[in-house]
Amino acid sequence: MSKKQSRRSVSLNRNTYERLRAYCETNDISMSQFVETRIGDFLGRSSARVSKDVDEGRARKEAERIFTF
Repeated sequence: MSKKQSRRSVSLNRNTYERLRAYCETNDISMSQFVETRIGDFLGRSSARVSKDVDEGRARKEAERIFTF
């Protein structure tokens, strides 16, 4: 039986991708670690879930405005 996929893709324009790659190389951090940390900072951390005091729909719309999922 196949395993459920747990990783997802995020699209970036070329300039943003190159800047992210350069930053991560300079700071010896993986791109995925950087992206997951920054998104977690933005959305708040509660085991990868938005806390109950934050309106989930509002947080999701804001993330979709900024990121292309």
